[in-house]
Amino acid sequence: MKQQTRSRIASGLDRARLLGPAARVRDRWLALRADDDISVGPDGLPLPPPRLRQLVNGRGGGAEHFVRIGAQMSATIRGAAAAAGSPMEQMDAILDFGCGCGRVVRHWADLDRPRVHGCDYNPELVDWCAANLSFVEAARNDLAPPAPYAGGSFDLIYALSVFSHLGEPLQEDWVAEFRRLLRPGGLLVLSVLGEKATHRLTAEERERFGRGELVVERPRMEGHNACTAYHPRPYVTDSLLADFADVTVFDLGSPELPVMQDAYIARCLT
Repeated sequence: MKQQTRSRIASGLDRARLLGPAARVRDRWLALRADDDISVGPDGLPLPPPRLRQLVNGRGGGAEHFVRIGAQMSATIRGAAAAAGSPMEQMDAILDFGCGCGRVVRHWADLDRPRVHGCDYNPELVDWCAANLSFVEAARNDLAPPAPYAGGSFDLIYALSVFSHLGEPLQEDWVAEFRRLLRPGGLLVLSVLGEKATHRLTAEERERFGRGELVVERPRMEGHNACTAYHPRPYVTDSLLADFADVTVFDLGSPELPVMQDAYIARCLT
């Protein structure tokens, strides 16, 4: 009920064209609450300031959670790729699409062979990665394709909680772009809000979700956290990733640190 109330308030602010300013005030407040003096992580790499961590997390900018959740997500992606028969250690190039300020990509510093790339829509986040994570080749992408890479550049592309903030046409365009960017046999990893997040939806939205329809709240704000998309599993497997093979669900979370998002890994054949 609390989540539904927040969603209704956000939608009302959106209709009044006040959601953007309200979201910026909220982000600043949460970043101030998480303010700390931690500038270096346990991995020895620089940590972004609370304000940037808040932009990535959406619910708080605490340093400990930023590092822990990034480490867990990187470990589960590494495991899913290995289970699919494509260990990351044997790849030539990987792309963190929507890399933010390096929550996950920072954990690939131990990979010797693959070239590690990260791109994001927010230039400030890209600039932070470029200045502080020397092993990452950081670049900015626009809200819509194309991405600034040649076709067939990557063995693995992952996009975590990116499609949760895009409308349906842009999601379809980016999946087509990922097919262009992946080498034959390359892997795509997506995480989206699915069944575990339906308590946020209204009764009418849950009905649409139950019919297998994509539900997008506040699509005018796509590209920002205020736009929220909910993905039924049949929509992902039968529509969004219909041109990929071996679509498999895996868990980004753990009993100690659960993750609300559903994660999918799929193989590009062409």
